[in-house]
Amino acid sequence: MYFGLVTKAMSKQNKYIGILEKILTHLKNSKLEYFKASDHALSSEKKRFFNQQALIRNRFFQDVLGELQRSGMSSDDIIISQFNFDQLLISTIDTLKSSAIEKCLHADQALLKIYSDLKKFEKSNLDFDRHIDRLEVSVSQNEKWISNFTEKRINSF
Repeated sequence: MYFGLVTKAMSKQNKYIGILEKILTHLKNSKLEYFKASDHALSSEKKRFFNQQALIRNRFFQDVLGELQRSGMSSDDIIISQFNFDQLLISTIDTLKSSAIEKCLHADQALLKIYSDLKKFEKSNLDFDRHIDRLEVSVSQNEKWISNFTEKRINSF
């Protein structure tokens, strides 16, 4: 009986760590998408926004990395440094025709979905709700800009 409880607790801890590692990968990719969007931005407002969002994702990355280390993971154990190039290629093909801002939006939506998986775990030393709130704000802003861009494109025909 006791062994079963220990195994179940370890399995839950492993799932928690797996989700955190997945978030790390997505935060790193999202940060890069925001830097790319900043490079393509035409207005200083958008350039500042994209750079700020990239820096926020870097801060979140550091928060999650710290949480993993508090959970007993060493830097050498974390999978983030090992890329799955097949997965990267597939995700690149799927979003090849998307604009930089659309890629940022998709990255944030994917992050929000993964963060929602953390709600199953009571154990957390981080305020993940703060991360979620910031991601939701950027999703809203990106959707607004995409909508405005689409509307201008339609009206120009």
